[in-house]
Amino acid sequence: MADVEDTQELLGILCEAAAAQCGATGAAVFRAVESSDPSKQHGRSAGGEGDVVAATGALLAARGLSFPLPGSMMRDVLRTRGVAAVEDFSGSSLPLTRVAPDLRVGPLLLAPMFAHNAIVGVLGVARDTGAPAFGESEIHMLRTIADHAALAVWKSELLDRAQAADRAKGRFLATVSHELRTPLTALAGYEELLADQVIGALSEPQHDIVERMRSVTQHLATVIEELLAFSSLEEGKERVRPTEFLAADLMRSALAVLEPMARQKHLDLRCEIPTEPLRLNSDVDKIRQVLVNLGGNAIKFTDKGFVRLSLAATPFEAHFAIADSGPGIAPSDMGQLFRPFSQLDTGLTRRHGGTGLGLYVSRTLATLLGGRIEVQSTPGTGSVFTLVLPRVAA
Repeated sequence: MADVEDTQELLGILCEAAAAQCGATGAAVFRAVESSDPSKQHGRSAGGEGDVVAATGALLAARGLSFPLPGSMMRDVLRTRGVAAVEDFSGSSLPLTRVAPDLRVGPLLLAPMFAHNAIVGVLGVARDTGAPAFGESEIHMLRTIADHAALAVWKSELLDRAQAADRAKGRFLATVSHELRTPLTALAGYEELLADQVIGALSEPQHDIVERMRSVTQHLATVIEELLAFSSLEEGKERVRPTEFLAADLMRSALAVLEPMARQKHLDLRCEIPTEPLRLNSDVDKIRQVLVNLGGNAIKFTDKGFVRLSLAATPFEAHFAIADSGPGIAPSDMGQLFRPFSQLDTGLTRRHGGTGLGLYVSRTLATLLGGRIEVQSTPGTGSVFTLVLPRVAA
């Protein structure tokens, strides 16, 4: 049960297991909502309420209902932290019978669900009217199931909260990135006017300053685009829009983006394109983004030597390889390569900037396109990242 990620699904499985193990015809999980919680006070009875959050079998009709806690069996369980039982539930005047008069239940047995010394819920099993009451063996079995299930529910709820926090983080990153991109676009436009000397001639020192401004602006734009791509991928908003294009044209357009970066570091940027034209059908913009990400990473981590883009093809696949003469990657670090917000040279002494999202975004896009990224690296010699894609998008 602990492997089930969705809490509601887990509660349903828990009810079925409890009913089967205790010889019951129905089961339910109850949660308390105390009136001391200000966010839950409106419309709640004094002393709080109990909610039937999951149910099966004879108790299925009560699922989703709420009942006053005062005078209920659930209140007894929460107060004594022990088991509560009744032999004729439908014939009693308990609060749940008043909100669910159609329930036809005889014996009802409730046990607390403990996790880390806290009650995370109450597990109940029921039998039809006229059925024999639950005995000591069923009481012991229900307590055992409740104890084990509580830990699984606790873990599942932690996972739910973590996933909700991840979604909130993604929305925050997307909002901030969008807000930054608008003024950055205007800034880049003004820099272009200055660099092209549209509004007046520049001296050599002024021109050098403008070029440095353009480089910093381009770096910031790259960071923002990575954050936007990450947010979009995490929310499942990216879609493949295939078109037909020549692989050579794609490589030249990626090279045009990478050349200024390589020139700034005095690296030899090479591009090896086969003489035989290779026509592909895929999302050209996403492939270009991956090649620019991989090529930019190679340039960033290579201090001297070369970065080489090359293309090879099989009858069904295209292989875009980006090789460099950088420091290489240790085998022990390979597992960290594609983790979001992660870089291998971490810590206060990290020399290279960036979000740590480039490789994560690249691999996710490659998967979206039906392909993959392969890595070969030798420490001290260099690395080769290969984007492998189908020649025709699925």
